[in-house]
Amino acid sequence: MCRIAAYYGPARPVSEVLLEPSHGLVDQSRAAREMHGGTVAGDGLGVGWFAENGAPGILKNILPMWSDLNVKTTLPAIVSSSFLGHVRLASDGIETCLLNTALYRLDDDIFTMNGGIEPWDAAISRAIRARLDEKAENALNGSSDAELISALWRTNLGPQRRKNPAAALRQTMEQLVGLCQEHGCSMTANIIVARANGFTAVRFAFEQEPNTLYQLSGQSRWDGAHVVASEPLDDQPGWTAVAPSTLIHADASGLRTTPLNLDAPAPIRKSKAAG
Repeated sequence: MCRIAAYYGPARPVSEVLLEPSHGLVDQSRAAREMHGGTVAGDGLGVGWFAENGAPGILKNILPMWSDLNVKTTLPAIVSSSFLGHVRLASDGIETCLLNTALYRLDDDIFTMNGGIEPWDAAISRAIRARLDEKAENALNGSSDAELISALWRTNLGPQRRKNPAAALRQTMEQLVGLCQEHGCSMTANIIVARANGFTAVRFAFEQEPNTLYQLSGQSRWDGAHVVASEPLDDQPGWTAVAPSTLIHADASGLRTTPLNLDAPAPIRKSKAAG
């Protein structure tokens, strides 16, 4: 599994939060403490931020974060009030290449995910694709479950981004639970969707143990900013674990958590593909 983190607060160099803390994403990429499947997330990286005018930017590579010179030289020079990062441990069967490396830009939003669908095969992939609108499907480039889930969220957001991110995320999770039941799959999905004015996140799992997610808000370090991360970025107090099946929303008015409250899933049906 991967490690992810997001920040919203006073503008500061991205490196101060993602790289410099004692257990920032560089350290988590080679010495994760709570990651399922290992301690090293060296299959790529993604960093996204928003400029002062709200324009999103993304830097990603298939190199480990600890060895990418662009990360070391660029992130100290990028100042933003909203940014996020991702270090990747590739899932079995999903190629390690730039197209399959998070993050994903969706219009003016940036999407990332820690987790996946198991087993990830053609049947469940086609089932998700069948729910996408034309714009979201045409924008697909890679073959990862994370990118398809980002496209499903984009579809649920609707034309002109009419639905709010949290409502679209809740609808996406409901649809994925139904599809996983139908195809005999399980899923973990810690997701962050960042915008220039904040971020929305979810900690969720279906028929699996959820991946860890922590929140930090109102602490003196980083001037009271709002942060979520797969693991605490440092060993200072203030980090609290996010409960499973929880939505998190951070903006200028604060950080709020609410239960996901999914509708009751449909009865389990086995498809022909699931046997």
